[in-house]
Order: sequence, then C-alpha cells, then structure tokens
Amino acid sequence: MSTIVREFQRSDRDQLTALVNLHVASVLPGVALSTNVVLSQLEREPGEIIVDPWVAERCCVVALDNDAVVGAALLHRFGDGGEVRDGYRAAAEIRWIVVAPTAAAAGQDLLAAALSIIETWNPSHIYVDGSLPAPGCYGIPDSWPHVRRLLTDAGFDGPTRTETVVAARCDALVGHHIEGAEVRRSVGVLGTRFDLVTADGHLGYIEVGEIDQALARSAAGTTWTDVGNLFATESEALPTVMPALLSAAAEWLLLGGIDRLIDYYADDVHPPAYLAVLHQLGFTRLTTNERGWSLSV
Repeated sequence: MSTIVREFQRSDRDQLTALVNLHVASVLPGVALSTNVVLSQLEREPGEIIVDPWVAERCCVVALDNDAVVGAALLHRFGDGGEVRDGYRAAAEIRWIVVAPTAAAAGQDLLAAALSIIETWNPSHIYVDGSLPAPGCYGIPDSWPHVRRLLTDAGFDGPTRTETVVAARCDALVGHHIEGAEVRRSVGVLGTRFDLVTADGHLGYIEVGEIDQALARSAAGTTWTDVGNLFATESEALPTVMPALLSAAAEWLLLGGIDRLIDYYADDVHPPAYLAVLHQLGFTRLTTNERGWSLSV
C-alpha cells in the first residue's frame, strides 16, 4: 500500500506520541512525553508567550504506511496583523516534523503534502524547526540526520546558527563556593534567581526553571530543568563565578527532587570560556541543534 497523508485524527494519538518520543529520546535519555502533552501542543503552547499568540491557524498532518503512523508534521500559519513581528507576519512554519528513520519515502510525501497546505496560505516566509515540548528539542538536533536530509533534499536553506545543548547531574555540580560571597535567592524572569554578591559588589546571577511542566505529566525516569540565564559581571571571572552559581542553583534544585540541569551554548551569544567551564564541571553534550531553516517562496 502506498503512503497515505491526511490530517491528524484522535485515533492516531498513541502512535503519534510514540513517534514523537522516538525523537525526544535521542536528545534526552530516559524521557518520554505523555500523550496529553503531545496533543496539547497541537492546540496551543502557553509557554511560548511571544510567538504563540501570533498563530492564526494550526494543522497537524500524518503519514501512514499500512495504517502505521510513520511521519507527522505540525504546521502553523501566522497572522498578518500589526501585532505580529516582521519576519513572522503572514509567515508559515513547520513547527516540527518527525519521521521514522526507515520511512524516507513516506517522509518525502509528508513534507510535500505539508508544503501544499502551506502554499494555500500564500505565506510571506516558510520556516521549519523541531520544537517538540521537551527541553533541548528545538531546531534540527544532530541526532535527527534523517530529518535534516529530508529538508535539504526538499531545498530548505539553513542553518543560520547552531546551539550546543549540554546537561549535568545536579549532585555533580555542588560544592563550589567563593569565599566571602553570599548567595541571595529571589524570583527571576525565567525562573528562580540566585545572585552572587560580596562586600565589593555583584559577581553575577543565574536563573533556573522548576520542574518542566511538560515533563511533570510525562513518564520520565528523572526530572529535568534548564538554565534560563547565567551572567557574570566580569567576563574574565567566568571560571570562578560560574561554578559557584551553578552550585547554588543545583543545591536548591536537589531539595525539590530535580536532578538534571540543561544549559545551552551559542558562539554568537557566549564567550568560548563559557562552554569550557561547563565541560570542566562535567556537563555532557546532548546535541548540537541547527536553527534558522527556511524555504524560499
């Protein structure tokens, strides 16, 4: 039987979840999203407070081979109002596309069908990403070579930037302190904030999330969160300030049962010393994510 591509139906939910989790597991070991989390993303993403309100239409399509879901894509059409930022106004996005690695032909049919739907929207731009509802799953992770190949074969341009995703056990991060420095905890913009201060001034701060709300409802063997912000007042002090900040955050997270911490490195944002310190502290690379994929219209 040839591949059938059609809109998602609720009867597809378990197979769709399994396919999504196949891709999540290659980025985050031991993590599986629940069916409710996967279905919720098809309707709305409250955590995306800037971009999600701009979405005017959503559509999920699946590819079936002998009644098995072997591919799926979530499509977004952005509005054309003045509240939508330039670049997104009237644009379309493949929010994510996942394909069984043995189903290359079905993946091609799926992507062609997705682009046919998008063409009816007459978009100003067409973007593609891999933003599944799990930390670190965005862009096109290097553990998804079959998805990358699918995009390049279809003529997508990219990437325009890369980000390295790393993770460490919280218990391996504790024990680093700066003599005479005090840690002050407060509510931050992207999570709980820890400021490192001395009598001479402010050394830096870190913000970390709590238990990820998607993972809290999922079958995950461990609990994960990530670094929202990490900043040293003096960049040359990163090798001493970063360990102390990460230690303070890790001690706090462990009290709540959070035992894995994710951080991100982009060479156009962070100095090289940032990644070097993370490696010295025992952070392990999970993936390198390629971002900024697009297709000319």
